[in-house]
Amino acid sequence: MNPQRRTLLKAASLAPAATSAGLARAGASPWHQQKAHAPDTLLRSHFAPLKGETFAFRGAGGVHATAILQLAAPLPGANDGEASFRLVFQATEHQPLKQDTWEVFHPALGGHAIFVSPNDAAGREVEAVFNRHQPA
Repeated sequence: MNPQRRTLLKAASLAPAATSAGLARAGASPWHQQKAHAPDTLLRSHFAPLKGETFAFRGAGGVHATAILQLAAPLPGANDGEASFRLVFQATEHQPLKQDTWEVFHPALGGHAIFVSPNDAAGREVEAVFNRHQPA
């Protein structure tokens, strides 16, 4: 192989890694700070200690928003309130959070796709319901 071509290929293969590392160091976005061992199955106990903390939301088309976790409560009548629960978030920006599946990030949990729906007409309060019905 031509030595110049080898050098070019080697440099090209390192460029994406260098760019990603630079963005993470620069703190460009919380998405570059994913937790290494994020839980596969989210439980109420993962969210309960994070009440009052800010979560980052990323939607389709590059829409970004933040919201504060207000509530992590078991679903009424659920036989397992740890697996079947609801989350309520309060948007921190003037832009409402629309009903959709958002990539939701918190440093303690990493990023997860979560479907949220507004609880009010303005879209300032949104709710996510995790209903994992388990037969008795």
